[in-house]
Amino acid sequence: MESGKEGKTKASFNLSPSSLDVYYQSPLLFYLTHIAKVPEDTSVPVCYGLSGKIVHDCLEKYAKKNLDKEGVWLHLVNGWKKYNLHLHTDIKGNPLNQADYLAAVAEGMKIIDGYEDHISEETITFPFQENEYMKIGIKGIIDLQAKEKGSNEIVIIDYKTSNRIDESKKFRRQAIFYSLLLHKKKNIIPSKTKFHYLKLGAHCDYIFDQADMAEFQEELARVARQLFSFGTVIENYPIGDIDDLFNSRKQACLKEIERRQLFEKLYYSEF
Repeated sequence: MESGKEGKTKASFNLSPSSLDVYYQSPLLFYLTHIAKVPEDTSVPVCYGLSGKIVHDCLEKYAKKNLDKEGVWLHLVNGWKKYNLHLHTDIKGNPLNQADYLAAVAEGMKIIDGYEDHISEETITFPFQENEYMKIGIKGIIDLQAKEKGSNEIVIIDYKTSNRIDESKKFRRQAIFYSLLLHKKKNIIPSKTKFHYLKLGAHCDYIFDQADMAEFQEELARVARQLFSFGTVIENYPIGDIDDLFNSRKQACLKEIERRQLFEKLYYSEF
């Protein structure tokens, strides 16, 4: 299976914090999602993504002064109804508690009030690497850039609606990705990147310098070189871990695994 005949249309996609996570987890899933762009075929829990979207939308409108606090509450309640979040269940089979997300938005507005000169939900995209068959960009959406009142330091803020603090490598990678994008676009190195866990009232801070970002850019370049070496041929992409609860293309993964196993069986039967 190929994403198209090589030499005609280039496979065009972005490396982002989320797509990079997918690549490290399963290059095969990355290929199916971002290169072949096959449709979703497996139901996954949607309540987390929908509730997070509502919270981010509320805080974006508040930071941009499109809504006051009362308007924000109403926007969340209306969004909850719009997406039928009372019907969608979590991994334990229970609907999400709307009150938890009202509290999360209240925490988010309090954080926003501690800053000025807000830039909310800015998408930053750059071309990155290209060859005969692939065109790779880098992309990220930064929840909030602002100056801290008092210190006047420029800070990147990312809102989290998860129930636990995650200090894994992928979260550090996400933080440095945002810093790199901001530095490339505006020649700014933020004083810190703060991941705010709104439901917990806690935060995790990351501080990077120019050397850190240069090292990370080389990591992205290594991934790009690997992708160029794999090309648009699905057989070249290692399977990795496809048993993720949020893998919405699991059937396509399983079909490719079955195809490889059948090919291997036929190949060895000839000897």
